[in-house]
Amino acid sequence: MEKLIQKVFKDFYPDKPILSYTTINSGLINGTYKIDTADECYVLQKMNQVVFKNIKALLNNKVKTTCYLNANGFPTLTFIPNKDGLFYLEDDDAIWQLSTYIPSMVLDRIDSNEIASQVGNYLAKFHTALLNFPVSDLEYTIPDFHNTIKRFCDFEESVKNASPERLSEAKESIEFLESNFKNIEAVASAINTGKMPLRVVHNDTKITNMLFDENGNILCIIDFDTVMPGSILHDVGDALRTGANTSNEEEKDLSKVRFDVEIYEALMKAYVEEASFMSEEEAQNIHLSLPLILFEQACRFLGDYLNNDIYYTTTYEDQNLVRAKTQIKIMDRVQSYLKEKKQ
Repeated sequence: MEKLIQKVFKDFYPDKPILSYTTINSGLINGTYKIDTADECYVLQKMNQVVFKNIKALLNNKVKTTCYLNANGFPTLTFIPNKDGLFYLEDDDAIWQLSTYIPSMVLDRIDSNEIASQVGNYLAKFHTALLNFPVSDLEYTIPDFHNTIKRFCDFEESVKNASPERLSEAKESIEFLESNFKNIEAVASAINTGKMPLRVVHNDTKITNMLFDENGNILCIIDFDTVMPGSILHDVGDALRTGANTSNEEEKDLSKVRFDVEIYEALMKAYVEEASFMSEEEAQNIHLSLPLILFEQACRFLGDYLNNDIYYTTTYEDQNLVRAKTQIKIMDRVQSYLKEKKQ
């Protein structure tokens, strides 16, 4: 591996020797390495072309958005061009990218209202910084990535084709999703039909994709692999999906899966206060960000369980059912909370 890394790095910096390199294990998809040289550190990443089929479109999106943010003074990743002026290298069917290394720390979860407020405020500033970026310059690298209505229709097909045993195990979860589709159908349709503005969104806003300085302040968001045209509701909902859950999606004991109202309110309040750009349609529906994303993810987990676990990696038989149940538990609590708040 060392010879390969040396070879790839030379394509970006022919005259800069590598002093050392270490594997960065935080990502789940791409192979990532920290490169140390005499004057600077870098991040070298081998892109996963199994997960990302349209890799050239992905590269186009992430380079264009980060270059735009850098040009407008918004802190972000800086990708390095190779000797041919390209922001990537193709080598024996592999694609590599190099970016500057940002000294930082990563948090495992949103563990305070202060951090939640920071995340909400930062996301609004991130969306604001990209308001004038031409959305038409971006490609849909994953078709129907957040098409919630399609995800529900796919789930319904899974129900029709599932084994009697799995249908029986998932009976309550199936009934919940089928009876609650009506609660998110209108907002999902508004996104699909264009009533909700199409904006540049990150699509993977979990806390582990945000870099913090030693004082606990957000430096920037990373992992632009899924940046695409979409709705701000998905970015806000995705940040809350993990942030406002006291446990995680792998928790088998549902008594430990609780909706953290304070984290939810802190993040949402900070976002709404900063996001003065929101349209009337967005402002009226921003509170549905979390139930929308929870419903979509529950459909995906439960659909995969009913399809005999063909998409998500599992280590035991009912893992996708467990994952679906955690989403459903939080969605149920969120909906109850929003209903009480409305009264």
